[in-house]
Amino acid sequence: MTEALAPDKQRGISIVIPLFPEFCLLDVSGPLTLLNALEEEITVTLVSENASAVISEQGVSLMTEADFNDDLFCDLLLVPGGKGVKASLNNPQLLQWISRQGRKARICCAVCTGSALLAQAGLLDHKAATTSKHQYHWVSELNHNVQWQPVARWVQDENTFTASGTAAGLDMSLGLIAFLMGEEAARKVAIDAEYLWRNDPDDDPFAPLHLVE
Repeated sequence: MTEALAPDKQRGISIVIPLFPEFCLLDVSGPLTLLNALEEEITVTLVSENASAVISEQGVSLMTEADFNDDLFCDLLLVPGGKGVKASLNNPQLLQWISRQGRKARICCAVCTGSALLAQAGLLDHKAATTSKHQYHWVSELNHNVQWQPVARWVQDENTFTASGTAAGLDMSLGLIAFLMGEEAARKVAIDAEYLWRNDPDDDPFAPLHLVE
């Protein structure tokens, strides 16, 4: 496992995920399902504004256990996208919390429009990143210090990972596992999940959609 996420053997790996109204459920459950294959004990902390249940855009609620006043230890910060991202960009408490947590996280990840929240929090400054093809135009206008990539299934820039869309979050998660444990481990996880991993981050069959307004 790479030193970037070398865990304390006693506490394992800490994954922290902020939730907001109308987050995308698969952006959370998909990566967690695959990352659970890491050969370390994993703890997941879901965080919201009031440490209460948050309803996803799919109508399923998840209960959170911490709020945006909490300062948490964080190996991996995972930020989902979803219909609620635009409204959440106007939530300074959320953005300040993401900025604070992301700057001390060993790895930052965002799925789909979750990259908009990372960008607004200043965590993508001078980094390469991508986002949802259907939302590419407005997200890429949020922060001109980001090197937005219109043609990418996912993008890794050092210890920051961003995925272009919800399903691409699965490919990104396997890319993260490859980064941490090697490509053979990632392929095994994909096979066990019966998932056809698009392992080349530049192999982007949906690239023409970045022209969609």
